[in-house]
Amino acid sequence: MSDCTSALLTDITFDCANAPIGGIEQNVLIVKKKDITGVTYDNTKPLVVTNITLTANAPVCKLEGLKQANGKAWELVKKENAPDKYKHTFSGVIFNPSAANKQNAATLADGAKYVIIIEQMWKGSGSADAFEILGLHSGLEMSTMTNSSKENDNMIMFEMASVDSFEEPTPPKNFMKYTTNTPEYAATKALFDNQLVPVTAP
Repeated sequence: MSDCTSALLTDITFDCANAPIGGIEQNVLIVKKKDITGVTYDNTKPLVVTNITLTANAPVCKLEGLKQANGKAWELVKKENAPDKYKHTFSGVIFNPSAANKQNAATLADGAKYVIIIEQMWKGSGSADAFEILGLHSGLEMSTMTNSSKENDNMIMFEMASVDSFEEPTPPKNFMKYTTNTPEYAATKALFDNQLVPVTAP
C-alpha cells in the first residue's frame, strides 16, 4: 500500500520582517465553481495557483466590504477512515438590504458551489502570500444567512463554507503570478481588481 504521507521539506521559521497581521482587504471576488475552466499551478509550489481561466463572459461578483466586516477561516477536519481534509469558511456582509442585493443574496443561496478569492492584510515577503483561494476543489455553499432590523444595523450576514464530507484536500491555495520565480503582486492585484479579466495594455 502506498504511503501518502509527506516528509517535512523545510524548516518552519518566523520571518521577523513580516510579522503576522489579522484581517483581509475589504473587497472579495465570488466565482461559480463551474465557470472555472482551467487552473495553472506553480511547478515548484503545490499550493500556489498562477492563473485561473474562466468561461467566456462568466460573471464574477465583487463583494464590497468595509473595515473587517468580511473574513475567512480554515480548519483541519479529521477523518477516521479516509485522508484528512480542510474546511474553508467565508463570512460575509451585505451592507444594504435593497431589493437588488436581496436578489443577489438569494441567488447565492440557490445551491451552486462557489470559489472565493480574498486578499489578506498580511501579504508575506514580496507580497507573495497576498491572495488566497477558498473552495477551489470542492466549492463552498451558502450555510447561513440572516437579517434582523434589531441586529447588525439591518445588514445581511451570511456564511459560505465547505459542505460536511466534501471538504477541501488542502488549506486554501495561494494565487500569485510569477516571473522567473519573482512574485508579481501588481499584475495579480490588477487581475483581481479587474475581476479576473486580463488587463490589456492601452
